[in-house]
Amino acid sequence: MRDIAAEAARSSASPTVERQQRRGVVLVAALLLLAHGALAVGSMWEASTTFDEVSHLPAGLAIAATGDVRLNREHPPLVKELAGLAASLLHPRLPLDGPAYARADQWQFGSEVMFETGNDPMALLRAGRLPVVALSLVAAAVCFLWARQRFGDAAGLTALALYASSPLVLAHATLVTTDAGATCGTVATMWLWWRATRGRRDGMLPFALCGLALGAALAMKFSAVLLLPMMLACDLLANGPRLGRHRLLGWAVALAASAVVLQASYLSLDAPLRYLRDAQLVYFNSAPGYRYYLAGSFGARFPQYFVVGMLVKSTPVELLAMAGGLAVAVARCRERWRDDVYLWLPGLGWIAAMSALAAPIGVRYLLPAYALLFVLAGALMPELLGLAARRQALRRAAPALAGALLLANGVEALFAFPGYISYFNRFAGGAQGGVRWLDDSNLDWGQSLYRLPQWLAARGIHHARVAPMGFATPPMQGFGVTLEPMRSEDWQYPRPGAYAVSAHKLVRALEAAEHGAPTDWLRRYRPADTLDGSMYLYVFPASAR
Repeated sequence: MRDIAAEAARSSASPTVERQQRRGVVLVAALLLLAHGALAVGSMWEASTTFDEVSHLPAGLAIAATGDVRLNREHPPLVKELAGLAASLLHPRLPLDGPAYARADQWQFGSEVMFETGNDPMALLRAGRLPVVALSLVAAAVCFLWARQRFGDAAGLTALALYASSPLVLAHATLVTTDAGATCGTVATMWLWWRATRGRRDGMLPFALCGLALGAALAMKFSAVLLLPMMLACDLLANGPRLGRHRLLGWAVALAASAVVLQASYLSLDAPLRYLRDAQLVYFNSAPGYRYYLAGSFGARFPQYFVVGMLVKSTPVELLAMAGGLAVAVARCRERWRDDVYLWLPGLGWIAAMSALAAPIGVRYLLPAYALLFVLAGALMPELLGLAARRQALRRAAPALAGALLLANGVEALFAFPGYISYFNRFAGGAQGGVRWLDDSNLDWGQSLYRLPQWLAARGIHHARVAPMGFATPPMQGFGVTLEPMRSEDWQYPRPGAYAVSAHKLVRALEAAEHGAPTDWLRRYRPADTLDGSMYLYVFPASAR
């Protein structure tokens, strides 16, 4: 399964040199994992409650306290359970005897837990988010191991570097939502499936391990059901249409193992039936008639949404690497396509499935595809090294260029810290240009409210009117700053003073302006400043009215 050039290089090296190289690779990989964890923890430490976390984390706390999976049923429970168990160590107050929990009102119950019962929301969030960071680190390690086994050491480090420094990955590796968990489960399932179906071992252990990963993926996000047809397609294409006894038994073992994980996550004997029923609730809480936003337009559907989203939310290096990995796979399709199909088919298939089936509210839905394509992009490095070895003029230039690009990607991640949710690449106008392209979880999810008072104080503003996104409200006092809610009439006739307005609210005000309301602040007024591209500061003098 390993790259032929990499194997030849290893065989020619002395055992001592080979051991030193292996230790060096492991050390660099450990440093990249450490950097990913540090960036994730650092960015989530002062990120306030995002929209979905209002329901996800309290639902997990309720499961940890009661064992009853009754809240937030439109998402499987595993990520919520892990986050809830971690946050429950803080012994928060839970209104389990109140009417909101009795009627399974996840939003009211979540609001009570986070903002109304005396709990420290930031402490709960920090504790609950740590297991999600751990899941992202597992996904990063799998990317490294898969690319290393498939293409060699340099490829493993390349794939890991891309994953570890991806702003989109970092944005959702820090939140109590399902996306990082689904990414971890997806890439682990496909890696283990590749090892099980393409390996030479005849035992059932590889299939059982794959089944456990599949079960975890299913228990973290309903879209993981896409793995089943993708696994079957990869198996049939790579190994032939005839399923022999060994492969049929492997399928049975994998499915049985996944059922065990699913049953354990639901804490119920009727887990399969509950899973099927709850899967029908996806988008149950979506606002009827909600019009999605893409590049200045509002509509009920945008088939091109996720492709455009990738182009504006990915770093330039990521786009080059993913395109290059696909190009390498096509160029050598006659030689090693049977192994490559486990990467490009589910990667591209996931993008196509989301474009056809998912609501266009977040490029985060493509995170599993990013991880798979990062592994495939690892193939670029040994190709460049091989090209450099064959051409004297490129012997130093090609590796140096590849290393510089990966370093530039890491530097871009550092400069985007901690505003990863609102990251847009420079060709899209950066974080300040995000409102021209996308909305919802791509732009502002309420993540910047905790830092808002300090940010305003640093600009000499001690009183402001605020229009936040979602349920979360910032502290009314802090750093000498007082905040008051923005009135609805302020949109049309802003009173003199400072306003801190959510980017999401500004986009939705554009929609209202289509019906004649003078609420299009993005076109009417120039902001004084922006906080991570998610909160816009407007200052109106006395003559503005």
